[in-house]
Amino acid sequence: MASGERQRTCRACGKKFDYPVKDSAATRHHCEDCTAVPAETRKTLERLNSRVTQLENQLRRLSEKPTV
Repeated sequence: MASGERQRTCRACGKKFDYPVKDSAATRHHCEDCTAVPAETRKTLERLNSRVTQLENQLRRLSEKPTV
Protein backbone atom coordinates (compact mmCIF):
# COMPACT_ATOMS: atom_id res chain seq x y z
CA MET A 1 0.00 0.00 0.00
CA ALA A 2 1.43 3.37 -0.99
CA SER A 3 1.93 6.20 1.45
CA GLY A 4 -1.39 7.73 2.45
CA GLU A 5 -3.50 4.85 1.12
CA ARG A 6 -5.91 3.23 3.53
CA GLN A 7 -8.27 0.28 3.37
CA ARG A 8 -11.84 1.52 3.07
CA THR A 9 -15.14 -0.32 3.01
CA CYS A 10 -17.66 0.66 0.37
CA ARG A 11 -20.91 1.89 1.92
CA ALA A 12 -22.97 0.49 -0.96
CA CYS A 13 -21.55 -3.01 -1.48
CA GLY A 14 -19.31 -3.62 1.53
CA LYS A 15 -16.24 -4.41 -0.58
CA LYS A 16 -12.82 -3.47 0.82
CA PHE A 17 -10.74 -1.15 -1.37
CA ASP A 18 -7.64 1.04 -1.14
CA TYR A 19 -8.16 4.80 -1.16
CA PRO A 20 -6.82 7.04 -2.56
CA VAL A 21 -5.38 5.32 -5.62
CA LYS A 22 -4.13 7.37 -8.56
CA ASP A 23 -6.51 7.36 -11.57
CA SER A 24 -9.17 5.44 -9.64
CA ALA A 25 -12.79 6.61 -9.68
CA ALA A 26 -13.23 5.45 -6.08
CA THR A 27 -14.26 7.99 -3.47
CA ARG A 28 -13.85 7.96 0.30
CA HIS A 29 -17.17 6.19 0.66
CA HIS A 30 -17.62 4.15 -2.52
CA CYS A 31 -15.49 1.67 -4.45
CA GLU A 32 -14.72 2.20 -8.11
CA ASP A 33 -17.55 -0.15 -9.18
CA CYS A 34 -20.22 1.63 -7.11
CA THR A 35 -19.31 5.12 -8.28
CA ALA A 36 -20.76 4.12 -11.67
CA VAL A 37 -24.14 3.30 -10.07
CA PRO A 38 -26.72 6.12 -10.14
CA ALA A 39 -26.85 8.09 -6.86
CA GLU A 40 -30.45 7.13 -6.02
CA THR A 41 -29.70 3.43 -6.48
CA ARG A 42 -26.47 3.75 -4.50
CA LYS A 43 -28.39 5.35 -1.62
CA THR A 44 -30.80 2.41 -1.56
CA LEU A 45 -27.88 -0.03 -1.64
CA GLU A 46 -26.28 1.80 1.29
CA ARG A 47 -29.45 1.39 3.37
CA LEU A 48 -29.75 -2.29 2.48
CA ASN A 49 -26.07 -2.96 3.20
CA SER A 50 -26.38 -1.19 6.55
CA ARG A 51 -29.44 -3.24 7.51
CA VAL A 52 -27.82 -6.53 6.47
CA THR A 53 -24.76 -5.66 8.57
CA GLN A 54 -26.98 -4.87 11.57
CA LEU A 55 -28.81 -8.19 11.21
CA GLU A 56 -25.53 -10.13 10.87
CA ASN A 57 -24.18 -8.52 14.03
CA GLN A 58 -27.42 -9.19 15.91
CA LEU A 59 -27.37 -12.83 14.81
CA ARG A 60 -23.73 -13.17 15.86
CA ARG A 61 -24.48 -11.70 19.30
CA LEU A 62 -27.48 -13.99 19.77
CA SER A 63 -25.48 -17.07 18.79
CA GLU A 64 -22.72 -16.13 21.27
CA LYS A 65 -25.17 -15.57 24.10
CA PRO A 66 -25.12 -18.43 26.61
CA THR A 67 -28.39 -20.35 26.89
CA VAL A 68 -30.04 -20.57 30.28
